[in-house]
Amino acid sequence: MENYVGLVRLRIFRGVNLAIRDSRSSDPYATVTMGDKKLKTRVVRSNCNPEWNDELTLCVSDHHLPIQLVI
Repeated sequence: MENYVGLVRLRIFRGVNLAIRDSRSSDPYATVTMGDKKLKTRVVRSNCNPEWNDELTLCVSDHHLPIQLVI
């Protein structure tokens, strides 16, 4: 069992004016990575201004690991 030093709770609210990736729109989602742990929001179909309002929780095993957010 891995020893955790804490939790990081993130709320991903929305994206604004995201780039178009398909012919007219995008199907955006966000990913959060910390070490080998990776979480993902839900996909919002055909929307360049998505509203996720998703809460993601990461268990922290090393407080020196960076957190990466990618949309």
